[in-house]
Amino acid sequence: MYKTKLNKIRNLIEEIKNDITTESISHFLNWFYEKLNIHFKKNTPNIKIKKGSIFYINLWQNIWSELNKTRPCIIYSDKKANFWNTIIVIPLKSYKWKKLNDFQLIIKASNQNNLNKDSIADISSLRQISKKRLLDKIWNIENKHYIEIDSILLKIFWIKK
Repeated sequence: MYKTKLNKIRNLIEEIKNDITTESISHFLNWFYEKLNIHFKKNTPNIKIKKGSIFYINLWQNIWSELNKTRPCIIYSDKKANFWNTIIVIPLKSYKWKKLNDFQLIIKASNQNNLNKDSIADISSLRQISKKRLLDKIWNIENKHYIEIDSILLKIFWIKK
């Protein structure tokens, strides 16, 4: 079994060896280090996780245009789904553009959500992550945003009410 996997890796390296640079090796090693670091954390944080909470989450070292780095995310999965070691989150991005697409929602900074600046909930980047990626809780989003997020998700998945 391992020989088969090793042969696949060798073949892949042969295919891409001309594209390998010092920078790509460094990037790969950083990515690998982060993955090992998260994977071998001894335990998951013992914090109450509920739908609508905003946490800083380590999304480092992703592929291509996936959102990465440590950023605030909205917890979307509810308590019933959080008993596994994974949760579903919606990453927040800084609000730089004047025009949003149909799958983004502006979350205005307020005392209620404790955000430093206006942000965009990038609902098309919804993803499942390990609870080990959770860092610090920021606050909660306002209840009105639950309804808006749900309606955008219905659009994304072409679900009729």
